[in-house]
Amino acid sequence: MTVIQNKKALFCLLSLSLGVTSLLNIPSAYAEDPRSLKHPLIGYWESKVPETECMETYWFREDGVAAFTSGDEQLEAKYEVTPQPDEHGFFKLTHRVTQSNKAKDCTKQVTDTNKEVVSYLLFRPDGYSFISCDDDDPALETCFGPIVLRNNAQKNLPQ
Repeated sequence: MTVIQNKKALFCLLSLSLGVTSLLNIPSAYAEDPRSLKHPLIGYWESKVPETECMETYWFREDGVAAFTSGDEQLEAKYEVTPQPDEHGFFKLTHRVTQSNKAKDCTKQVTDTNKEVVSYLLFRPDGYSFISCDDDDPALETCFGPIVLRNNAQKNLPQ
């Protein structure tokens, strides 16, 4: 082998080694964001009602249980969400409230328990916010938001 061939072989070996090393580092990068291998909905989210600046929070746990607050209202619900978005990019969220403190929400209403509610969620490409809609119409006329990811810290519904 000539010196040039040795350098090319060494360069190829070094490139292959760096490529394998960078591939092995990918899982550790994903480990920094615990949502990365889960559904994008998993986490603790917040939104303010524009007219009143009233705060709403949404905590979607991996076990299919969610806790919501809106104004003085505190709810717990069972939920299901489609694993993939539909042809318009929306995830279908179905939830049923199982517990309520019977207080008024940001719109001065009290949410009924055991009523099934369906929403359609459209995430921004970065996954750190979404809008919630009554249907999956791309015109987005029945939507509110943005609902912004705050963290993945556990938050329990007060008893």
